[in-house]
Amino acid sequence: MVHASCGHPGSYNYQGHDIMPTNIDQFYGQTDPTTGTGEWNRQRFLIEQQILALNTSMPVEVMKVTAGGVGPVGFVDIKILVSLVTGDDMTIDHGIIPNVPYVRIQGGENAVIIDPAVGDMGLACFCSRDITSVKNARAAAPPGSRRSYDFSDCVYTGGILNKAPTQYIQFTAGGILVHSANGVSVGDTAATVRRLVDERMVAFYNAHTHTSGGAGIPVTPMDVNQLTTLTKAN
Repeated sequence: MVHASCGHPGSYNYQGHDIMPTNIDQFYGQTDPTTGTGEWNRQRFLIEQQILALNTSMPVEVMKVTAGGVGPVGFVDIKILVSLVTGDDMTIDHGIIPNVPYVRIQGGENAVIIDPAVGDMGLACFCSRDITSVKNARAAAPPGSRRSYDFSDCVYTGGILNKAPTQYIQFTAGGILVHSANGVSVGDTAATVRRLVDERMVAFYNAHTHTSGGAGIPVTPMDVNQLTTLTKAN
């Protein structure tokens, strides 16, 4: 809380320190020279203050990630990046908003899993009703309270103002690029090795005569059916 100080005219006291406004001749907060002039301007100011209490969306930073991976969508703790400013131009940082659900691209049991990481910046959207019960039940539920557009009822959508990636899938007009410094692994749920040999690769191999030790001995490929099921290339 900001308290008036008796030590200096026009100064305020915050946590034991006198703070001078940037310009004591200016109006504080959202007030302007017309705010108190006439009933309509006073009513307009009150309406604007109510509108400003409605949270819509804000850029945030991820401070903690809980769960995720191959499992139900997890949660993050976030911090709003646009600081609070008092009427006398003091800047105050926001606190941490815990247990915020984040967005995953998923349809049924099919998903693209890219969990947030600490330090990521993204967008938080604030719901018009209390979503606590829905978060706990992961199903339809009545609101947990009568609050609306509250910081506590946000969802993290992710993905703004972040640094350049080092591992990625890039879709371009010329094709799709998959890049990873640590290699690419393909999950397997059926065969030991699946779809490793393209039918055109086999045809290309069989169209050539290979030699061993200069003796002109043809080298025939092993039965690829022992390794994999062939797939037709596009």
